Amino acid sequence: MQATDTRTAIVEAAARLYADLGYSAVSMRDVASEVGVTPANLYHHFKGKGELIQEALAHVFTHKAASLEALLDTSRDADKRLETFVRWFAHLLVDDRIFFRLLIRELTDGDAGRLEYLSKTVLERPFALVRSLARARIRDGDDDFLAAVSIIGVVLGHVQLGAIVRHLPGGRSDHLDPDVIIRHVLAALRESFKTPPAKDA
Repeated sequence: MQATDTRTAIVEAAARLYADLGYSAVSMRDVASEVGVTPANLYHHFKGKGELIQEALAHVFTHKAASLEALLDTSRDADKRLETFVRWFAHLLVDDRIFFRLLIRELTDGDAGRLEYLSKTVLERPFALVRSLARARIRDGDDDFLAAVSIIGVVLGHVQLGAIVRHLPGGRSDHLDPDVIIRHVLAALRESFKTPPAKDA
C-alpha cells in the first residue's frame, strides 16, 4: 500500500471509530489495529491523536462540502438552489452515519481549537454558499448570516430529533423519511421568507 493510500485508510478508519465510539474511547493502537498497520507506522503519518482526529474530521467534511458546491452550480434559480441544499443536507444527515455522528459530536463536545480550525478550513465555504441562498430570499434589512444558520438548524434539528419523534404523541415513522423532512422544511422556509415580520419583532 502506498503512503497516500495508507494515510487515507487511516483517516477513514479513524473517522468510523470516532463516529461510533467517541474520541476518548479510541486509542491510536485501536486505529492501527483497524487499518492493519503497526502503531509505529501510524505515528509515521500522524504526530498524535489530536492531529489524527483533526485530519479525520477534515477528510470527512471536506469531501461532503465539495459535493455541495458542485450541486449548487447546476442552477441559478434561488428557489431551486435552496431546495437543492435542503435535499442534499437532509439526505447527507440521514444516509451518512459517520458524517452525522461526527458533526453532532463536534457540536456537543468538540474542542474549541478544533472547531475553529474546521470552521476556517472546511466549513467556511459551504456556509458562505448557504448564506448566499439566504441572501437571495430574505427581505431587505434581514440578517443573511442568521438566516443561513436558521436554514441549517431547521434541517439538522429535524434529523437530530428523529430518535424520539416516533415515540411522541402524533409522531409517525414516516416523519423520519428524509423526503418527508425535505417537503416540510422547504414549506416552512418558503413561508417564513415570504411572511413579513411582526411589528413588535
